[in-house]
Amino acid sequence: MTKTKTFAVSYFLGRTFFLGFGFSLLFKLLDKDVWIASFLGILLGCGILWCFERLKKKRPLTRLLQKVIFFLFNFFVFTQILFIFETFCSSFYLIKSPSLYILAPLFFIILRITKNGFSTISRVSEVLFPIGLALIFVVSLGLLQNVHFEYFEPVMDVKPFTLFQGTIYFACYSTAPYFLLWNEETEKNILKPYLASAISIFVAALLITAVLGPNLAQIYRYPEYMTLKKLKLFNFIEKVENIVSIAWLFDLFITLSVSGNNIKQILPKKYCNFTFVFVLLILFGVSLYGGAHYQNELWIYTYLPILLGSFMLLLILVSCLFPKKEPRKLP
Repeated sequence: MTKTKTFAVSYFLGRTFFLGFGFSLLFKLLDKDVWIASFLGILLGCGILWCFERLKKKRPLTRLLQKVIFFLFNFFVFTQILFIFETFCSSFYLIKSPSLYILAPLFFIILRITKNGFSTISRVSEVLFPIGLALIFVVSLGLLQNVHFEYFEPVMDVKPFTLFQGTIYFACYSTAPYFLLWNEETEKNILKPYLASAISIFVAALLITAVLGPNLAQIYRYPEYMTLKKLKLFNFIEKVENIVSIAWLFDLFITLSVSGNNIKQILPKKYCNFTFVFVLLILFGVSLYGGAHYQNELWIYTYLPILLGSFMLLLILVSCLFPKKEPRKLP
């Protein structure tokens, strides 16, 4: 495990919940002041992960209660990412394809990538990382000609409590996926990949506001995708949004792989492969049910940051209850 590999995994995790969920909810809540809440949320997120790093070293998830809560957290994250993946692909890529056909390939890919554990996931992340960065760089440069600075005026047009709420939401969206790494050996300083990931989200928030404007950003379910429709390369290559938006799918795929691997590691070792296939079938079944009842699933969209924050807080509290296991001394 090299620093580059673990950095790449951590980078993708921090961006996961903003596609279709994070940006949409934040713009409805904060209007054009999303960038302010994003900046404050990054500062709060750094504090959360600073505490997480120290707790992670001293309180490994070894107790039964810790494992149960961690399993439920991974179960919840996995189903939500599948739901985001399915709705995004069916909205823009595979419009007429049934949800089953969209998710079925993922079932076999997750089985394959989790076969050799976290090391395989990190190697895949290392390959995807420069591609993702290149796409972000191209998008940022291509959208500069569509920027309107007047869309940011007037500044601080929301109530202080609403801004505080948006800051909390941003911090929960961006830091919760890092709790998936609780039992994995990663970067000694996880704040570096978090900052890289959070800054890319901050830049995206600025571009969405400056290109779409606050009114359109609140209307669209996927404002980040609709912003890409304005992208032109060399002033004549158009309709490239389906190509460059694949960077968001990288985030979903890596998070799915990490949470799927965690679920597999928690399951009993006896008949683990058979049990994991059974659990995956349940996870995909839950996601397909959520996709079929889209309107009912939207309440999770509204309360997702609260649910993520609750899982984070519960994991921290339960872990603090158990002292670190000391090695037994030989008589």
